[in-house]
Amino acid sequence: MRVLVLLFLCFLSLIDAGRAGTLDAITFAAEPGKLFIPVNEAVDELGWQIARDDQGRTMQLNGSVVSPGTLKQLLDGTELISTAQLAAAGATVADMNAGGEVRVGGFFRGFTLRAGAQRVEVSLKNQRLKGWQGDRLVIETKISSGRNGATPSGEFRAGPYRAKQHFSSLYNNAPMPWSVQINRHIFIHGFSSVPDYPASHGCIRMPLTGGNPARFFYEWVLTGTPVTVTKE
Repeated sequence: MRVLVLLFLCFLSLIDAGRAGTLDAITFAAEPGKLFIPVNEAVDELGWQIARDDQGRTMQLNGSVVSPGTLKQLLDGTELISTAQLAAAGATVADMNAGGEVRVGGFFRGFTLRAGAQRVEVSLKNQRLKGWQGDRLVIETKISSGRNGATPSGEFRAGPYRAKQHFSSLYNNAPMPWSVQINRHIFIHGFSSVPDYPASHGCIRMPLTGGNPARFFYEWVLTGTPVTVTKE
């Protein structure tokens, strides 16, 4: 009888282990309805093997060939994989529940993906922008804000206007690629010159090089996402 009790307790612990592990998903405005997670986190949770060829052009994920060119990346090069790609490699992916969660994997090996809320913080003092989804830091980059205090601080929201290529109606039709409006004529956008100090007329410039943070931000941030601009 004691042996049966111990076996039952072990079974319950396996169930708890299988149900544990809720991870923050990454979503993109450019790809609505899709959930992404770093590849390394997914394979760790699923207990899969990952192998790459010598040139890094292809990799095998759970025995299925995946081209790295089909994977999204964070600015630091971290590869992201979608739940659809995980399903194609053999994972069981449940439908999203009412709480915005998706179970990936089997009963004993797997994880739950949760699409948390996005939020963005811009530090005028440090000339930095950070963006989170849930508790996950998704983007961090230098910025260049408005000189002479031209960038207002406060609580704003991304959008409603956004454009891959926008031109300033105030300053000589200056190009503003990957523009996301946050307050009237104040945009977060890409620019060719992003020094480590305030240099714009009021907008928040982001680099177009080094992984192109401007494009990443534009494709990631959802319309309506809170954007906090602080003087600190």
